[in-house]
Amino acid sequence: MRNNLLILAITLLIINGCNKDKVVVEPISSFSFRGDTISTLKMATLDTCTLFNNSKNADSVFWDFGDGRTSRDNQVILSYSKSGAYTINLTTKNNDGQKSTISKKVVVLDRVMKEIVIDYVQWDTSNTNGWPTSSVVDIYFQIQNYISDTMEPMGIFPNCPILFTSSIVKNINNHYSPPTYHSIVIPITEKFIIDKSFVQFPYGQYGINHAYLFSLMAKDSNGNIFCLENSYAAGGNSCGITQDDIKLNIFKIHFSFFSSVDVICDFE
Repeated sequence: MRNNLLILAITLLIINGCNKDKVVVEPISSFSFRGDTISTLKMATLDTCTLFNNSKNADSVFWDFGDGRTSRDNQVILSYSKSGAYTINLTTKNNDGQKSTISKKVVVLDRVMKEIVIDYVQWDTSNTNGWPTSSVVDIYFQIQNYISDTMEPMGIFPNCPILFTSSIVKNINNHYSPPTYHSIVIPITEKFIIDKSFVQFPYGQYGINHAYLFSLMAKDSNGNIFCLENSYAAGGNSCGITQDDIKLNIFKIHFSFFSSVDVICDFE
């Protein structure tokens, strides 16, 4: 009996000694934006950024993206659909329940239309299937929500709601092109935010409810409306994003075939 008590006492001493020697290492939360350790990231709506978790001594992670979304994944891809200022919190925890939190800021900007630049304009006055028969017209730019592929006459989509209409540039000649003329610049006086996800080919059922319809429109002296050029893919034209650089503060959409049009945006 005495020997058993002695063994128990020695065992307790060993356990207590081991517990005293145990070193608990606190977690250290750390993350970067694509490897960049900046404290504030500037990005645009619908853009993506990989968050690298560089935390130490952590057994679990918890991300809070500041817009109601959270994640427990070790590495995540960040994206926001709405502009604003957000705070990202990364909380790490070890198996002993100790926690560590680090916070960083994200500023999300919109693509705001600033001007329309037209490099050349041309149409065939002998083509009575949708083009002006006069050699001089007034022109303007418009954006529609592509919800229907009904087109009548050529280039006109009557069932697609008009989201934006620019000011009118008067008395533009057929075959207006450089270097004889300077580019036509139509400034934008009202705020219009471009949704990047809607910049794609609207064609048939493809893109319905998910695309813009960009159009260069014309009005003749009789008030008749025509489409000189648009982003509808059936005409074999080109349309797409040619610049998307938040550091240079430029977002550009280009479409061209018979005429050439650039939609220029800033980030704000």
